[in-house]
Amino acid sequence: MVEQQMLGERSSTDRNRVDRNLRDNPELFDESAGYEDETGIRFAPGLTALDRRRATLLYRLFNELWGVCIVRGDPGSGKDLFGNYLSYMIKKFFPWKRILRDEKPRKLYGPYAGLFNEDVLCADLKTMRQIAKGEKKEVSDEKAVYGEALERAADDWIQGAGEVLLKNSLLYLTEYWRYCYNREPHNPMNKTMGAIHKVKRHLDCLILGTVQLPTELDKKTCLPWVDWEVTCTKSASNITGFVYYVQKVKYDRRLDILIPLGQPFPIPLDAGKPRSELGDGKIVIRKRDYRPETEEERIVLDVLKAGVDTYEEVVELLDTEGDMTEREVSDTLKGLGLKLKGRKPKMVVYFPCYYHIYNSKSAPNLRTGVRTLEE
Repeated sequence: MVEQQMLGERSSTDRNRVDRNLRDNPELFDESAGYEDETGIRFAPGLTALDRRRATLLYRLFNELWGVCIVRGDPGSGKDLFGNYLSYMIKKFFPWKRILRDEKPRKLYGPYAGLFNEDVLCADLKTMRQIAKGEKKEVSDEKAVYGEALERAADDWIQGAGEVLLKNSLLYLTEYWRYCYNREPHNPMNKTMGAIHKVKRHLDCLILGTVQLPTELDKKTCLPWVDWEVTCTKSASNITGFVYYVQKVKYDRRLDILIPLGQPFPIPLDAGKPRSELGDGKIVIRKRDYRPETEEERIVLDVLKAGVDTYEEVVELLDTEGDMTEREVSDTLKGLGLKLKGRKPKMVVYFPCYYHIYNSKSAPNLRTGVRTLEE
């Protein structure tokens, strides 16, 4: 009997006691689904077969949509474009995933859960600072104790209000270094992000941040929790084309670098291609008195004036009744409706595309009024 109890065997008396405990105290137990209980992928209703394949790819590529992903590139390389594109696609494929951002998108982006920045968290950050100030006055090593107290306050926040805000979400942050700057280790926002990173799986949160140099990120609160690094490149053959390489990485504390694991996964994107699935999908003529400069412009504008107002319909008509390929139609519309590098902007037509789901000049209000240490 002793050996059976050591191996986990229970008598009928023990089982009856456990059954009464389960029946009389249900609030003591958690029977919700755990990580090992989740099977399959919950898609948005009404997705096409192609969209379901794309959704499955994203779901598996980003580890069931939780982790930390940094998007790296020079200015103008398409970092914000990728962040907005990925967050939009996840919002479309997985509507149960709440989208939080630190800047306002265009209306074409559609609804999202809300903003995440220092303005929103101002009261919480002030509370963290006050707690830390109260502890640092009691000892001589003020700066060290202040940082430890601030970290504990951030951990407490993430277990309360932070969990309510971030549970089951995608958090998209532009200029990620401002949140986890390696030269501001005692900044309240830096400590807050460190607390979020540590419980990313518990929160089921995918954190997406853009940065020019990963070395600017804090090596204690950020880099050890980075799971992917996305490198942004421009297409050599398509003026509005980009290729994003998603690389699984692991931080090496000794070398202080992100080590690549396996092969990168490329994601090509034509940001200027008209997208009928965005908004109402309509191509609208803005300047009806515009005089076409090429035969291709004349043909496309005549088709639009005749009432054909979606990209697929224009391409199908000119492919069957005319002699223009889809590439020629796309390039013509881009020249008429986008501001392209090295070309005079015409802005004759408007059409929904991924360039139009965000404002490239928009910047989040990240500057904090919460001072980290008293003068």
